[in-house]
Amino acid sequence: MRPAPARVVILGGGFAGIYAASYLAAADLPPDSLEVIMVSDRNYFTFTPLLAEVIAGSLGRKDVTLSLPVFANRRGFRFIQARVEGVGTAGQTVTSTAGDIEYDFLVLGLGAGPKYFGNRDLERHSISLTSVRDALALRERVIGLAEAASRESSADRRRRMLTFCVAGAGPAGVEGAAEVWHLVRSVLPRYYDLGSEGRVIILQGSEGILPGWNEDLARSGLAILRRRGIEVSLGSHVRGYDGRVVSVDTSDGHIEIEADTLVWTAGTAPCGLVWSGTSDAVRPSGHIATDRFLRVVGTENVYAAGDAAFREDPRTGRPYPAVAPIAISQGIRAAGNIENAILGRALEPYHAHHAGSIVSLGHGSALVDVLGWTMKGRLAWALYRTAYLLKLVGARNKLRAATSLALGRVFEPDITCDYEPTG
Repeated sequence: MRPAPARVVILGGGFAGIYAASYLAAADLPPDSLEVIMVSDRNYFTFTPLLAEVIAGSLGRKDVTLSLPVFANRRGFRFIQARVEGVGTAGQTVTSTAGDIEYDFLVLGLGAGPKYFGNRDLERHSISLTSVRDALALRERVIGLAEAASRESSADRRRRMLTFCVAGAGPAGVEGAAEVWHLVRSVLPRYYDLGSEGRVIILQGSEGILPGWNEDLARSGLAILRRRGIEVSLGSHVRGYDGRVVSVDTSDGHIEIEADTLVWTAGTAPCGLVWSGTSDAVRPSGHIATDRFLRVVGTENVYAAGDAAFREDPRTGRPYPAVAPIAISQGIRAAGNIENAILGRALEPYHAHHAGSIVSLGHGSALVDVLGWTMKGRLAWALYRTAYLLKLVGARNKLRAATSLALGRVFEPDITCDYEPTG
C-alpha cells in the first residue's frame, strides 16, 4: 500500500506564502509524495511595494494583485479561502472557517496588519495603508473630498476637507503622503477649483523620517518633502482622532489639527493567531519566535516566515526587517527545510542580508540605499520603478503594470470615484 503524501499547510497568501508554496510545488520529490495547501482569507496576493502607485492612480487593483486560485492551479498546489481561527500543535490541526485542516508540516506566513495601540477611535476613524483596498479607499477619499471642497462655501470647512494628516514617516507613510500631495496639488486642481488650501502633514514621533535608514539619505528625503510643500512635524505623537480633529502631543505641547482624513501608518502588528503550542513561541509583540532553521520554538514541524516571524540577524543583533525580500527568502528557506526533512537531509540555517531599501517620494523622485550605495532623485526613481516591475509576480502582471504606467504618461489620469463625503 502506497504511503499517504506528506501534507504541507501554508497559512497566508503574502510574499512568504506564495514563495514557499511555489518552491514546494516544484521540489524534486518522488511523485505523489507531497500535498501543498495554502489557506488565506483573501483569494488574491497583493504586491504591497507598489501600493503608492495605486493611490496615485498610476496603477490599478489588477496591476498589483494576483488571483491565488489561478496561481495555485498554475503552480500545482491547492488553495482554500478561509479565515484561520487557531493552530493546534498536539493534534497537528488548523482550525478555520472552512473546517479543520490536518497537516504534517505547517508554515505560518499570516503577515501583519495595522497596530493602533488599543486606541479604538484611531482604528474606527483613520485609514490604514496595508492593502490594495486601503490604497483605493484613500484615493477615492482624496478625490471625493476635492470634489466636495470645490463646492464648499465655508472657508473653515473647505480647509478641513483639504487637510490630510499622515501618522508615521516610515516608507508607507512617506510614500502615501507624497502621492496624496501629488493628487491634491498637481492632478486635481486641473479639474476642481481648490485654490492653495490643500495641506499634507506628516506626524512622526521620532526626530527623523525613515527610521533605520541611512541618516544622511533620510535627511535628504526630509528636505525634498519640505521643499515640495509637505509639512513634516517631528517629535509628534498622535494621541487621538474623532474623524474631525487630530490630537497630537509635540515637544512644544499639545496641539489639535482639524482634518477630515488621517492616514495611519504608525504601527503594525502580526495578524492575530490563536496558538496552542508552547508559550515560549509567542513574544509579547505577538511575533512567532523561531530557531535558526525557522522552526517555531518548541516544535519540529512548524515554521514561521515573513512579517509575523521573529528572528534576530546574528550579524546585527536586531530582528530582520519586515520587508518583502526577507519574507521571500524566509518562505523559500522554510520550504527548503521541509523538503530536507521529508528527504531525511540535514536542515539548513537561515541566513539573509537585507541588501537595501527603496522608497518613492513621488513626482519622479525616490531614495535608494543598496549595499551602502545611496542615490536620490530621478535616477533613483527610474531604479525604483524598474526594480519593482521586475519583482512583480506573474508575466501578465508585469506586462499589465508596464502598460498602465506607459499609458499614464500619455493620457489624462482617471479620477473617477464612489466616495460620498458627509458632514
